[in-house]
Amino acid sequence: GAGNLGRAVAAVFLEGGAKVAVPIYKTDHAGALDPLRQTYADRLHTFALDLTTERGAEQAVGQVVEWGGRIDGLAHLIGGYAGGRTLVDTPMDEVEGMLAPNVKTPWLMARFALPRMVAQGEGTMVFVSSRAAQQGRSGHGAYAVSKSALITLVEVIAEEYGPMGVRANVVLPGTIDTPANRQASPKAEHALWTRPEEIARVIAFLSSRGSSAVNGGAVPVYGRS
Repeated sequence: GAGNLGRAVAAVFLEGGAKVAVPIYKTDHAGALDPLRQTYADRLHTFALDLTTERGAEQAVGQVVEWGGRIDGLAHLIGGYAGGRTLVDTPMDEVEGMLAPNVKTPWLMARFALPRMVAQGEGTMVFVSSRAAQQGRSGHGAYAVSKSALITLVEVIAEEYGPMGVRANVVLPGTIDTPANRQASPKAEHALWTRPEEIARVIAFLSSRGSSAVNGGAVPVYGRS
């Protein structure tokens, strides 16, 4: 929640009147959410936990419910990227490094949030995969495979828990227009990239009752790129 996309998602939900809980990881910038906190102090809750562990994921859901009374929506934005090698040249530690943030962490968060949502009779989950899960995979196979597995995870949640009132969907960004990505690709046509705010609005829509007919969807959010 403290990254470029995370801040945009938190802002869209807060602007819409939601109460938002954001986990802060040890490598996140401590003051990243200060501008939002100044405006929405009573509806923004932050806490420090490692969501890559079972204990951290379970405690995160517990803290959210303790603070907010319930958990209506989960927007999962944690992820990692590594690439630049063919499959044969990709070391196994890189493969495992992609599976941890892109598959394990969303699995854990879903595992502990689902019982709460089922007990409420409703809930939404939106995850962030990548355009690379479906096209342009060459050169970053480990990343693409992990993001493709995330789509399957979302489909599993939708099939198993849709009848219980819980919806799960996933968005597929291309290159997100962030300062870091601009620095990494200074000669790219940045105007064609998708802004974090644009992706955030789609995530908010998929979390809303206005998208009640959408479950198990993989939604492209790469605009003109």
